[in-house]
Amino acid sequence: MPQPRLSELHRFCQIEDWEDTTAKRSNPDHTRYRKILDDGTILHTKVSHGRGSIEDPGLWTNIWRHQLGLNSEDEFWEVLRTAEPPNRSPAAPAPPSGPSKPAWLENSLIFIVGVPEDEVAQMTEDEANVRWIDHIQPVSRR
Repeated sequence: MPQPRLSELHRFCQIEDWEDTTAKRSNPDHTRYRKILDDGTILHTKVSHGRGSIEDPGLWTNIWRHQLGLNSEDEFWEVLRTAEPPNRSPAAPAPPSGPSKPAWLENSLIFIVGVPEDEVAQMTEDEANVRWIDHIQPVSRR
């Protein structure tokens, strides 16, 4: 499949009526969007003001899966083709069966620290907190 253009990502957000949360400053570098789903999930994405494409396949996978909350890349292209928002209700994930870690902590470990998603899923909240603290307070600063 082709890599999407930035304009197509903007269009997706417009079709699904994402809220533009871009800070009102003089020259923002990205348009920031937020979507609150019926189940309370809050999705965030940002789109550069450039005119190019999203060239990195790994970045694109992260965007459609985690930021846009889609089940497949095909869903993205279908939204653009039909100009109809995706049907999110049947694919809603089951709620966690036990205690869960805060979403900010999971996202920080995955997207900032670079811990694989399956490894983060196996961590207890205490283990995740220790891993995050280790990242933000390197040993030399303790």
